[in-house]
Amino acid sequence: MAAAAAPQPEQADHTDPEVLACAAFALEHLSRQNPLHPRYSITRFLSVQRANIGGGQYDMEVEVMSQPQTEEQADGDSTRTPPSEQQVLRCHFVVLSVPWKDQRVLLHSSCSPVSSTAQEF
Repeated sequence: MAAAAAPQPEQADHTDPEVLACAAFALEHLSRQNPLHPRYSITRFLSVQRANIGGGQYDMEVEVMSQPQTEEQADGDSTRTPPSEQQVLRCHFVVLSVPWKDQRVLLHSSCSPVSSTAQEF
């Protein structure tokens, strides 16, 4: 008897509530990894794929922007970080989601800075 083929990923809508929940979950983990605890927000979804694997496995390529939190912001002041101190990252997240059990697991997370003066060699 032949083994069943692995489910093929399909494009997913980045506005889907479960995609947004998985993206927020991945951003929480990203924030915890930084000793300064910056805030991150997704500025652009580059691609989102979903595979049905005992729930949904979401493979996301996104651009995020970080803002280091200043003492004033920690005290509740709404002063924003100047754009020159913001960092743009391109991140790849893979999140396994089992919504009926209210469970999510971050399977993969990697980010690299996006350079506005990137050069191709």
